[in-house]
Amino acid sequence: MRKFFILPAVLLLVLVLHNNVWAMCVNSEDYSKNANAERSKLLDADIESYYSLIEESLHHRTVSLELFEVFQKDLKQNHYLSATNLNQFKQAIKTHLELRDRLYSIVRARECWLTTSPFSLKKFTSKPNDSAQEMKLTGIMLSLSAALNLYDNYLLIVAMFQEENALRRIIDEPDKGFGLSSNQLLDAGLAFNSVINREKVKYAIKYYQKRIDQYLPIGEVAPLTQDSKKNNLLYLESLIEQSPSYHVLKTNSTLSFLQKKIQFYTIASSDSLIKLEKEGVNLLSLVFGNTVGLVETRKGKLYQKESIHNDLLQNLQAGDILLEKTPFRLTDQFIPGYWGHAAVWIGNEKELKALGLWDNPLVKPWQKKIRKGHSIVEALRSGVELDPLSHFMNIDDMVVLRDRQMSKEQLREVIINAFRQLGKSYDFNFDISTSDRIVCSELVYVTYLHIEWPTQRTMGRYTISPDHIAEKVKGDTLSVINLYLHGSEVESNHNQMLIETLLN
Repeated sequence: MRKFFILPAVLLLVLVLHNNVWAMCVNSEDYSKNANAERSKLLDADIESYYSLIEESLHHRTVSLELFEVFQKDLKQNHYLSATNLNQFKQAIKTHLELRDRLYSIVRARECWLTTSPFSLKKFTSKPNDSAQEMKLTGIMLSLSAALNLYDNYLLIVAMFQEENALRRIIDEPDKGFGLSSNQLLDAGLAFNSVINREKVKYAIKYYQKRIDQYLPIGEVAPLTQDSKKNNLLYLESLIEQSPSYHVLKTNSTLSFLQKKIQFYTIASSDSLIKLEKEGVNLLSLVFGNTVGLVETRKGKLYQKESIHNDLLQNLQAGDILLEKTPFRLTDQFIPGYWGHAAVWIGNEKELKALGLWDNPLVKPWQKKIRKGHSIVEALRSGVELDPLSHFMNIDDMVVLRDRQMSKEQLREVIINAFRQLGKSYDFNFDISTSDRIVCSELVYVTYLHIEWPTQRTMGRYTISPDHIAEKVKGDTLSVINLYLHGSEVESNHNQMLIETLLN
């Protein structure tokens, strides 16, 4: 019977492991350099794929909560789900199961590293900086992070659907068309509330707390380095520390986790849930608003700065490229380089009419939004959208780039190419060779076809980063129009200041 929710990290060794993982754990007497090199190689590959897996998981939370609100309205109005909503619900359940399985495999791959001897102190030194011990810590943190992520998913998604009777019945109904079996929630609840499983997670937490300060600065988030292994530790540490489940588990006994739900939501939000409930705030709205907040530690320094917003609206022209930096967002911290996101400014109604594009079949469906100020095409985790500048401004740093040598015909092509991307899905694999899914910097890559962009081969695929786009300032292909660093406008030496950000 397939489980709707992950069994937590570091489970009993009697659980069935993947063949290659089982070999890693069982062959505990093989302490050769080759064996360690293979472990390290597999660990690096798993962490690389984990980046995109976490992105998908965060996106799934947001989509699930949006659907929950739609389903509630449907049930209130019709007392049943429409056929369209029912199909969406089944697809969401299937997606959740697939994510659960992938995260589960990450948990299981190194759950035995805590209790078996591949890293026995008899064979490895226990010096703080010993590479084998650092590898062990990284593997355990990866397993722990995946388990905590799914604990969070349970309380932010599953528990909410579980409390709605009609939706709960749908989840527990089998559906061969979607490959769903029955009693999904029963299995999820048993695994989630298992005292034994929770104790094992707490054991992993204690190991992490005891060891992490030996490898990373105490009480601070260190910047990215050239050391990929150190960067992996930084990434996993951030995921663990920003998990509400982690803060509940590390401080509480093994009483039922559901009894701690109020405390969980209090940690997940910046305000007291109890106080908000007394004031009549809808629980769904609170949790939905903080789904992103769980990985966003504050608002950006340019957020709701009206004077800057108005200045930008005066200066921006159709075809401009926008780059931004949001160091307060968890996943953006680990995008290679300084800049973390890229977007394209398609202009307003007047500009599009001057270019002869206002009535173009690709533009016409978006005319109402454009008239309301939606002029930024950007690839977000929810897909490629047309957004207003105000939506973009929850940032610390921003640069506006312009190709001054671009002909009118090239500009027309750029704008049309940007509209062609709207509605596409986000590319969680960051692969520029795919055309049906787009990542933010790839949006620029497929839009400005007359520019030869630098790319980089990573883990068997070619990618382009926002820093690669900024590098075009060096050869005068692009010019800096506006630059804001740390919330303040840079008024001179724009190009040089931008180039310096690329050297950091």
